[in-house]
Amino acid sequence: MNKIFTKLFYCFLLLLISIVGNAQIKFIESISPEKAGKNDYITLKLTVENASNIEQINPPSLSDFTILGGPSQESAVNNINGVVTQTLSLLYTLQPKKTGSFIIGPSTAIINGKTYKSNSIKVSVSNKASSNNGQNNPMAGLQSPFAGMDIFDEPKRQERYDDYILRNGETVQDKVSKNMQLKLQTSKSSCYVGEPILATYKLYTRLQSESNVTKNPSFNGFSVVDMMQQIDQSSYNKEKLNGREYNVYLIRKAQLYPLQAGTIELEAATLDNKVTFVKYENGIGNNGTMFSENVSLSSKPSSINVLPLPDKNKPSNFNGAVGNFKIEASVERNNFSTDETGKLLITITGSGNMQLLTTPEIEWPTSFEVFETKGTDNINTGTIPLSGSKMFEIPFAVSTLGKYTIPKISFSFFDPTTRMYKTVSSVEININVSKGVGIAANNTSIKEKKAPLSLLNRIFSNRWLVVLFLAWLILTGVIIWMRNEKKKDNKIKSAVVEEKNISTEVIPEPISSNRNYLEKTADCLARENCIDFYTLINEEMKGFLKSKYYLPKEIINSKTLGAALDKSGVDNSLILQTQALLSDIEWQLYTPFERNERLNEMYSKAQTIIQLHHRQYD
Repeated sequence: MNKIFTKLFYCFLLLLISIVGNAQIKFIESISPEKAGKNDYITLKLTVENASNIEQINPPSLSDFTILGGPSQESAVNNINGVVTQTLSLLYTLQPKKTGSFIIGPSTAIINGKTYKSNSIKVSVSNKASSNNGQNNPMAGLQSPFAGMDIFDEPKRQERYDDYILRNGETVQDKVSKNMQLKLQTSKSSCYVGEPILATYKLYTRLQSESNVTKNPSFNGFSVVDMMQQIDQSSYNKEKLNGREYNVYLIRKAQLYPLQAGTIELEAATLDNKVTFVKYENGIGNNGTMFSENVSLSSKPSSINVLPLPDKNKPSNFNGAVGNFKIEASVERNNFSTDETGKLLITITGSGNMQLLTTPEIEWPTSFEVFETKGTDNINTGTIPLSGSKMFEIPFAVSTLGKYTIPKISFSFFDPTTRMYKTVSSVEININVSKGVGIAANNTSIKEKKAPLSLLNRIFSNRWLVVLFLAWLILTGVIIWMRNEKKKDNKIKSAVVEEKNISTEVIPEPISSNRNYLEKTADCLARENCIDFYTLINEEMKGFLKSKYYLPKEIINSKTLGAALDKSGVDNSLILQTQALLSDIEWQLYTPFERNERLNEMYSKAQTIIQLHHRQYD
């Protein structure tokens, strides 16, 4: 019976939202640019506006295009003159297979159980040379900075060494070992948990080659901030190595923030190189034979000693922040009525592991009703460590008039330069809440000034009557459905009871912060072709949450997990991060395209969130 009333409640809630709510769901398909060259990159964007429960988005047929990347996900919340608009977008990076005019058909989305269809779009592909190749492709250069590029052709100022000449008695292996090296360089070999390390992979070469990255390190155990987008992949530097000068190309550059103490190994990167040689049979002359050899280069792995943060003098409100920060707090208005909503603004500025900062603890007055927190990042990823600010907007309401004080808000962090914990605080905030005038008093004068309403408008101006009438219709339908499905429902209830009785006998596995709860996923990543990645990370992430919080398996998903974690006292910011991760994993499971370039990023996010869950009770 509880199941029936639960369904009835959700039906009623959806009906109420559809009638009373002002926002309308929109599903839009767009492309940029609409006119492109045959070698250009094109971005297809599928955007859903004002949807609270997106179950699935199916892209259109893209048989005339090669899918280079995606889907990547974007989300945003806009507030314009009090009207809040929420958007979720999926982006695909495409390249045309041929020239001509193409119609990309509509996409479909399932939202709240209902199927929506987007618009179709037209794209024209001409035979002209590309003028924007790489500018419209967000993935360009990340996986293969040397793809299709002869690194000795441009720029012209590049030094041409004669090491490409293969003389009598010399072998390709000897030439490569003496003139090409892939090296990993780190800014330090030891650091604290949360303190950044700069890892740089460089190719040192004196040979002519075309090179492609075939294996990027996954950086397991770190929160990763990639800096590749700030590097010009076509440029190079000159450096000396063991007394010899080389042309040096940047392969990858990233900030690594350790998530746990211990010795963590940075994996090797691998480059496949097509190296060009000239062979002379009898000394140097004009009859040299040019040929190419495929050569694979790998860097040597490196180990980082990560020190645990000290327990001595650790503040009770410390939540993993490492760096140097300050905090400010204010309210939008210090004077408002009981009819209005206030907003507390907390801004943390400084440098450190800013991507992992969570909402500070706040001592709210007892009569305050607090709503969901919204976080906004303004972080500069070009500095080491990260710098900038992180703002937390917390709406609240007060039902009783009076004068209130929000106490100082304290924020604690560990400063690795001084090896000490520090605590900074905001100032107290005084608020004066007056009695509201009430909505009914305002409506009287408005009604007197309005023109007579049409029949349809008069019906919908009494929305609650419409809601009650439709609710009565729904209730009648549910009662009829109950009679027809009673036997089936009883069987389902019996099965649920039996499953719960069995599950209560299972003793959850003990939780340890030193254990890798994504072990199967990590093993899959180590393989050359990890086709089961998203299935494994989905199972292991949910298994961790089940063991950590003793949750029934059936409620561990992106839609229903929030309430369960809230009851367990998990920080609201961490709940949102966990739900977003599970949602992203579920998207990747049920969209039809391969996205191998996101595996390491997804794994790193999951490890970060697991560590944050451990810190809840440390």
